[in-house]
Amino acid sequence: MKYRIGIIGATQSVKRIMSVSHDFEEGIQFIPLPFENEKDISHLLQANKKRVDGWLFSGPLPYIIAKGYLQNEDNVAYCKSIDAGFYINCMQIAYEHQTGSPRISVDMLNDVMNVEAAVEETNIPMADVFVKYYDHGYDPEAIIRFHLDLWQKGKTDGAVTAMRTVYTALKKANVPVYYLILTKQEIYHSLKLITERVKASYFKTTQVGSVILVIDQYDKIIEKSQSSARLQTLEWKIKGILMPLCESLNGYLIEKGRGVYEIFSSRGVIKKELERIHDTAGKIEIAINFSVAVRVGIGFGETVSHAEFNAYRALRNIESGKPNETVIVKDDGKIVEIDKKEVKVSYDSYSNDAELLKKLHEASVGIKTFRKIEATVTRLQNDTFTVIQLAQQLAVTEQNIRRILGALCKAGLVIVVGEEAVAGRGRPGKIYKLNI
Repeated sequence: MKYRIGIIGATQSVKRIMSVSHDFEEGIQFIPLPFENEKDISHLLQANKKRVDGWLFSGPLPYIIAKGYLQNEDNVAYCKSIDAGFYINCMQIAYEHQTGSPRISVDMLNDVMNVEAAVEETNIPMADVFVKYYDHGYDPEAIIRFHLDLWQKGKTDGAVTAMRTVYTALKKANVPVYYLILTKQEIYHSLKLITERVKASYFKTTQVGSVILVIDQYDKIIEKSQSSARLQTLEWKIKGILMPLCESLNGYLIEKGRGVYEIFSSRGVIKKELERIHDTAGKIEIAINFSVAVRVGIGFGETVSHAEFNAYRALRNIESGKPNETVIVKDDGKIVEIDKKEVKVSYDSYSNDAELLKKLHEASVGIKTFRKIEATVTRLQNDTFTVIQLAQQLAVTEQNIRRILGALCKAGLVIVVGEEAVAGRGRPGKIYKLNI
């Protein structure tokens, strides 16, 4: 099998990576996907996602920009620049300006490189090196002004950047600008890493997957059908809805009886078709027209029996009668709740923490419920949360959430950190925080 890896980066970085890739192992096809502006990254991902098995980014900045568009990071890597590339940039500036102590302006993504520590190794006076760190919410215009102001004031001999947008703008302004260099060793290591990840991801996708669709209250359907002919017609209709799904999953359908259907396929194909699975369950609910729900349990495992076991575990985690619910149980036992093709919440259903389990026992709250709350709070991307937020995310009543949080507060696993501001009359709601 030939693996295809997309190389995304600024034009000159991609050229350098491709030059190293020519000496790489056979069976790997590297596809160059250069950009002239970081804004093009999302388009490159969208346009080429079906062409490649993995992605290699030329540096941490393109990777961070791309993260919001990547559905799976198992087959993703980026080139990590160590100090060597920066030293080469310093030598370039020193050589071109015939000076042993070049004056340099540098922009650097936070946590990528400690420029001050690197400068100490060069014997360049720190007073001649100007550094601007930035995070993923950067303003390219501010970074351009940083370099340009220093150059126009005669304080620098050149600028070093890892941003194509900044590089292009400074070139137009006739500022001596140098793109942060990736050494051949750094590139080769990155190519090795992404190749290993893509291969591992391929073998992971060959895991067996089981999709079990259960029509709730099937006895009610039998009763309302009134005749075996009508029931048979309905079952044919259901199979007609399931067959296109079966074909798209490249799997095989088993009718288990009494409203239970199972499709076996591979893990990778199932993950790609989650939206179609969700839509199929909805079509069955409409076709039945008896106000019953269709639950979908998906299980992954190393064997057919392991995948099927996890699919039934997934079904047990769906409340009976809840329309069009989908839950996945992975091979490691992790539970993932799906809303259409989006992951709603992912959590473990167990813990080896004896102290935590003791406190949860005192609170009469199960470990699964607590892990679900914990995962939901993480997904909110905020340390604090309210009853309303949790109730909306978990699709349960505020009264139920209030009762659970009250019990967790008594057990010391949740604390109250404030109150919501309320316009007009009414009691302000409490603001909570996990205490673990």
